[in-house]
Amino acid sequence: MRKWILVIVLLIIAIIAAFSIFAVTGVIDAPALFWDVGMKIGWIEPHLKLYAIGQDAEQWISAQVDELQQKMAALEEQEAALQGEKAQLDQRKQQLDAREASIDQAAEKLAAEQEQLRSVQTLAALYTEMGPEEAAPILAKLEQKLILDVLLSMDMADAALVLTELPTDLAVALSKQLATASE
Repeated sequence: MRKWILVIVLLIIAIIAAFSIFAVTGVIDAPALFWDVGMKIGWIEPHLKLYAIGQDAEQWISAQVDELQQKMAALEEQEAALQGEKAQLDQRKQQLDAREASIDQAAEKLAAEQEQLRSVQTLAALYTEMGPEEAAPILAKLEQKLILDVLLSMDMADAALVLTELPTDLAVALSKQLATASE
């Protein structure tokens, strides 16, 4: 009888070893086999169904998490691209602000020059109305650049008459400057 018990125990060990080898190598799908057997046992079946629902929920949650991570990665890429574009826009804004400042400076300079030109033209008209004898002493007391601008704004004949009434050294210096300005 001991031999029979030994044979039966060894046979059971051999069956378990063979089943384990077949399960590990993939010949037998052990989890599916146990699942099918468990579904046929009445008192285990509700627990296995609940377990299956939990596994489905975990798979769904895992899929949702993966999808959210992909969307998050895409949003991070978009954010990085937008940050780069924002930096470019900020740089462009600084360039445009600098251009605007230089244009404003040029406009102010032009306005000042136009105002000075109007003043010179007004003086030229005023001195033209005066006689050369009256205008020359007044002009002689002004700076040479202003005198030159006034003479250039006057009619040639009137400017020539005023030059003849100015002191000789001033008239010579202005004549040189007039020659240079006319070129």
